[in-house]
Amino acid sequence: MAPLALILGAASGTAALAAMAAQSGNRAILAVGLVFCLGIAAVLLRNALAVLIFALAVALSYNRQFYSFDDWLGDYGSFGLFWTLADGLMVVIMLVALARAAVTGQGPASGPRGLSVEVPLVLLVAAMAMSALRTEMLPPALFETMRVAKFLLYFLVLRAIMDRDLARVLMVAIGVMVMLQCALGVMQVARGAGGSGLGSLEAQTGEMAYRATGTTGHPNMYAPFLLMPTLGFLALGLAGRAGVHRLALLAGAAGALAIVLSQSRAPVAAMLAGLACLAVAHLARGVVRPQRVLGAAVVLTTLGFLAVLPLASRIMERLAGDLGGSVEFRASYNDAAIGIWRLDPVLGVGPAHFMTELPAFHADYARINDDIQVGRKIANVRAIAPVHNVYLWILAEIGLLGLTCFLLFLGATGWLFHQAARGADPGNRFFVGVFWGFAGLCAVQVTDFSLWWDHQLMMLTLLLALAVQVRRQGGVP
Repeated sequence: MAPLALILGAASGTAALAAMAAQSGNRAILAVGLVFCLGIAAVLLRNALAVLIFALAVALSYNRQFYSFDDWLGDYGSFGLFWTLADGLMVVIMLVALARAAVTGQGPASGPRGLSVEVPLVLLVAAMAMSALRTEMLPPALFETMRVAKFLLYFLVLRAIMDRDLARVLMVAIGVMVMLQCALGVMQVARGAGGSGLGSLEAQTGEMAYRATGTTGHPNMYAPFLLMPTLGFLALGLAGRAGVHRLALLAGAAGALAIVLSQSRAPVAAMLAGLACLAVAHLARGVVRPQRVLGAAVVLTTLGFLAVLPLASRIMERLAGDLGGSVEFRASYNDAAIGIWRLDPVLGVGPAHFMTELPAFHADYARINDDIQVGRKIANVRAIAPVHNVYLWILAEIGLLGLTCFLLFLGATGWLFHQAARGADPGNRFFVGVFWGFAGLCAVQVTDFSLWWDHQLMMLTLLLALAVQVRRQGGVP
């Protein structure tokens, strides 16, 4: 009777809070209502960690940064200390895991997992700390170092608690997240509301209006974010005909549609290249017959064409138009980044100090970054537009030492995904696509910087923890 009474009370409270939120438009009240919902689910499933992992996978797509510490630590603009929804959920996950360990006396979910990306991540954080200690304005550099270090902590925690059940929940949750982002992206494009938030899908003006952005706020954040899970689900969906494969194919097709609707050139090209590579990989392993690959290609192409047909002229204009201007902008910004790097080639100018040095090398781009600062607390976003090449951004801020550590981390990540792809279980098939999606993501970063953003790093952290579990147990049925 006690659980039933708790559920009834929580459900009544949720209904009341939802009604209040609908009348007042107060998001805080709605947030409390969502917490009640999580509590109900945890009681019903008798597994709080499963509920929290599911919520984490869905919430990480909400690309917002909350600068709640400015009054305490000082206002350092977009390089101040901030938190995200994923951070809040990870804190709760760690507390629940500690409480479970204290009550049950159990340690990690299942023994040692072996090293994968830990050493490169530690080296990267150490390089950032060394560079930070040489800066004149220390707090922003330390905050940036802490921001990257937290993902090492998150990975260690998720790796420790991950078991077969949580791995299954995580895969389902990522699929749900992809479907939700696709649905929101389609609505944004259909209503000309690209770039609008969850609160109001209002019509926008300009080039962004008919580009899908989901909850990430920008097409160039949206499309790369969906690249790895989309190819992962497509790889799983093509590997069989059971119900799980059909659901995976549906999630993969939704992700592919969302990427196309973003109209971001490089991610679309990376997705198509990744599709070709995973098809070849499946054929080489004998996972699928050539006829199935050909049939799937025809069906997906036809459905995709029908889906984007009403917007075909806009999409073609975006993909082919003003390419020269985009290339010129990136080349000019790359030159400025290289100039900043030359100030200190080994350790860089320091984490979070790219923008500090930018005015001396490109005053116009520095002015653009100053102009967008007004949106930082209004929209709860990290309002910076650094060089559109994550490798040059890291090179300028933490030098050759930091870039070397970052490349070692990317190499270790690719190797872990490759190891997780060995086998015949659904989890292994999923990571065939994730591997090629990650390769495409790394290529896209030559013209982008989304990999250094929290939502993308959190997605990578979840997939790394899942890969360790899949590698260890041979897959997730």
